[in-house]
Amino acid sequence: MKKFTLFLLSALCLTAQAKIHLPEILSDNMVLQQQTSVNLWGTTDTKNTITITPSWSNGKTFEAKADKQGKWLVSIPTPMASFTPQTITISDGESITLSNILIGEVWFCSGQSNMEISTVLTKK
Repeated sequence: MKKFTLFLLSALCLTAQAKIHLPEILSDNMVLQQQTSVNLWGTTDTKNTITITPSWSNGKTFEAKADKQGKWLVSIPTPMASFTPQTITISDGESITLSNILIGEVWFCSGQSNMEISTVLTKK
């Protein structure tokens, strides 16, 4: 019984390795800014090579190598805005696919009570 328990614990430890971890902001259903370079980042096992394949790149891949802490960063170009959902596949031998990604305009607004949107964008 002790040998079986030791074997089971060893197997669980081995399967917990080599997995890509992404921050929560990088997920399905996100919107990326059009016609710019966007950064994708995360962690994996030390010195793994990460391959990123966006669906809009016609098969072109982007690569990065994880550093000593397992951190990696890749900058990829984005196309013009469209209503076509896209995907991004990230792999270090084990793949993760982010789906239903839209390319468009991303605006972050904050300010005071006197902020207003142009009358071109609003109905009266």
